[in-house]
Amino acid sequence: MIKLYSSENCIWCKKMKQYLKSKDIAFEEFNIREPQNAERVYQLSGQNAVPVTVIGSHVIVGFDPTAVDRAVEKSS
Repeated sequence: MIKLYSSENCIWCKKMKQYLKSKDIAFEEFNIREPQNAERVYQLSGQNAVPVTVIGSHVIVGFDPTAVDRAVEKSS
């Protein structure tokens, strides 16, 4: 399952959600307002930026559809 760490006020997070939905890619969303999710983002990426998309062992920071496509392909 793909994990998406995001914030409701983040335009890039909204774009990532739209992109995943447009490709029919199922994902589970985690809001970084919850402290454990914010801590997890930092553990995964070393920063506090969102969106962070986790696909298998791939951690993608920001809105990067090309990286998402590559990671999905490698995880299949």
